[in-house]
Amino acid sequence: MIDHLNLTSKRDLSPSVQLMSDEKGVEFVKVQHPKAQACFTLHGAHLIHFQAQDQAPAIWLSKTAIFDNKKAIRGGVPICWPWFGAPAPSLGEGLPSHGFARNSLWQLGDIKEDEQQVVISFTLTDSPATHSLWPHQFELTLTAIISDTLQLSLITKNTGSQPLQYLAALHTYLNISAPEQVEVTGLGPTYIDSLDNKAIKNAAANLTLSGPVDSLYIEPTNIVKLADSGLARELNITSQGHDTIVAWTPWVEGAKSMGDMPDDGYQTMVCLEAAITGNAVTVAPGESHLLSTTIS
Repeated sequence: MIDHLNLTSKRDLSPSVQLMSDEKGVEFVKVQHPKAQACFTLHGAHLIHFQAQDQAPAIWLSKTAIFDNKKAIRGGVPICWPWFGAPAPSLGEGLPSHGFARNSLWQLGDIKEDEQQVVISFTLTDSPATHSLWPHQFELTLTAIISDTLQLSLITKNTGSQPLQYLAALHTYLNISAPEQVEVTGLGPTYIDSLDNKAIKNAAANLTLSGPVDSLYIEPTNIVKLADSGLARELNITSQGHDTIVAWTPWVEGAKSMGDMPDDGYQTMVCLEAAITGNAVTVAPGESHLLSTTIS
């Protein structure tokens, strides 16, 4: 799903990992391991591809996604942090939706691999640029374990002297065969319907896709299942440290309104994202909090 990016190798980082770049100089970290393939951008520590060996891709990427080290990338797993959605008015005006982590340049950390997996970490720390948006000192680490399963762990460490509070999401775009072929279970009994004035509603046992969805399931189970009869597979999404699973698809009109999504892009994706959207997590000085999602 990333062949159209025409990446070229800059150097080997380990036997299975290469630093790549596109024609504009945007840098990518590509994994080619016997267990799976994956690819990240350093812009946002953004996973744009994951495919276990002999399986269809699990992660969806828009064919018209923009890679310019400025705009958030459409598809993959954007990291929404340290707020979800619009920022609180108390933070000020003109701040980016879903925080600044997905629009920041991260540093590549350790890479470890063996016959079973590749482990890669990325870090983002506070700077004058982040202080202009959010007044806290922090160290944010994304650790990815690439194997026949995918695990993404986002660790927020408070390196300052005052408590910090944050909201977040691992905004996971999943690859599907077609909307009518999928069924989602395990989302929980109630949800906030963002398409209906944030009304709290009772959920059906199964979520099927026949129109736009923007729902915050506020009592999720630990494991959400995405059954896809068209791909003859079931994905298990196991999350920790979250209070919400967000289900989202823009559907026809939504896709048409996005310059970085094909008009028919909604037909092969759905977002099921581990998120913190209710009460902000408070992290004391010197402490950390983990938000994670595993796809198997």
